Amino acid sequence: CAMKARRYLLALLASLVAGTAAAQQREYIIYDGQSYPGDQLDVAAASPVMVKPAQRLGNGDYSIPRAADGHYYIAGAVNGFPVVFMVDTGARFTTLPVKLARNAGIRAGRATSFDTAAGRERGGITAANTVIVGPFAVEGAAIAVLERLSAPLLGMDVLNRFQIAYSGGFMILRSSR
Repeated sequence: CAMKARRYLLALLASLVAGTAAAQQREYIIYDGQSYPGDQLDVAAASPVMVKPAQRLGNGDYSIPRAADGHYYIAGAVNGFPVVFMVDTGARFTTLPVKLARNAGIRAGRATSFDTAAGRERGGITAANTVIVGPFAVEGAAIAVLERLSAPLLGMDVLNRFQIAYSGGFMILRSSR
């Protein structure tokens, strides 16, 4: 926390020394959708917002913070290959893009059609995979594989194995065993 404060103060000092005119001469790309006055752009570029990591709570629950985009992301693995899942309660299956499926050791999938947010897509469904979600292992999971998918999705086939609660900007996973 002291390191973050120091970085902020150094960035603020640099911004003040350089002056508003210098900040306005530079070109910036805003990634967080916020509106910054010219004299604050240097500070914004030099001091990221620190995101709280997911963490295991004392009672065995796992707490996942909501990201700035409103989604929940959780580190995990498929068949030992590390991935970061976006939690998707609208997805029937946990789903991987083709490029990650190969790395996760998935060799083939039964061809089927999927209704996705981007429309109908042909893909494959595999069985008997091991999915790691935070500290939890889910054996025998089905994985859907889609060509046009950009990021791994954690679907209801795995999420249904947990009790899920939402509180204060966090998703709480509890093993239902």
